[in-house]
Amino acid sequence: MIPVWKLRTLPRTTRLRKTARILQEAELRLDRGASPELSYLASCALLITEETALRASVREAARAVAAWPEQVQRQRQTQPDEALRRALNRLRHCLLETLGEQPAEWDLLLEDRLELDASRRTVYPVEVYLEEIRSPFNVGSIFRSAEAFGVTRLLLSPGTASPLHARARKTARGAVAAVPWRYAPLSCLRGREGVVALEIGGTSLGDFRFPAAGVLLVGSEELGLSPSALALAGGGRVSIPMAGAKRSLNVAVAFGVVMQAWSSRLSADMP
Repeated sequence: MIPVWKLRTLPRTTRLRKTARILQEAELRLDRGASPELSYLASCALLITEETALRASVREAARAVAAWPEQVQRQRQTQPDEALRRALNRLRHCLLETLGEQPAEWDLLLEDRLELDASRRTVYPVEVYLEEIRSPFNVGSIFRSAEAFGVTRLLLSPGTASPLHARARKTARGAVAAVPWRYAPLSCLRGREGVVALEIGGTSLGDFRFPAAGVLLVGSEELGLSPSALALAGGGRVSIPMAGAKRSLNVAVAFGVVMQAWSSRLSADMP
């Protein structure tokens, strides 16, 4: 750990960034069940309270962390609780915002679930075909929702971002290893029954009759499903009703909405 006196001598931006890293390390220690050095954290936080140029909300978050050693002693706690984790997290993100560093999801300290027990999954007879989904973030998010809603397998068209991309894997939170997948040409769906297209201009989600088994087609973020893919959708086209002016959803969000509806109806039909 960098000594507090040395932290004080660093240039302001470097000091704030270093303090954010110190707070992150303390959060990780709490996640592992270890106790962070409360007096050290309090001293680091006190430096922040002295930064009069910072917004009042940042200095208030720092004061909350600085008060923890006294609070723990007063309450005779032997182990810091969840409230400390939240105080550290709040101050860290206040500092990152001050530095102009807005984190993406893969930068957040999410619970580590990168190894999932696939045997515990409830699986429905539904596959998903991703046609030219270019964003690794969207691919990872779709895998995460697919795992949550019991998808049997994902099929990826050539041109779809790899689920093994670092950002896809981070966003998927272990689902890439838990849900079977492979690359496959669109032609592999010829002759398949129950192929459903997620696309605008179809039957409203609330009225759509999902098949008991099938494949959900999900198309490009930019172009939607190709005419060739739509021609295979013998099970119909399902659309999500929207009230906004944009009337548009991120492809991974739209997939999650539709997959939740399909899995709920399959679950209700199970004995």
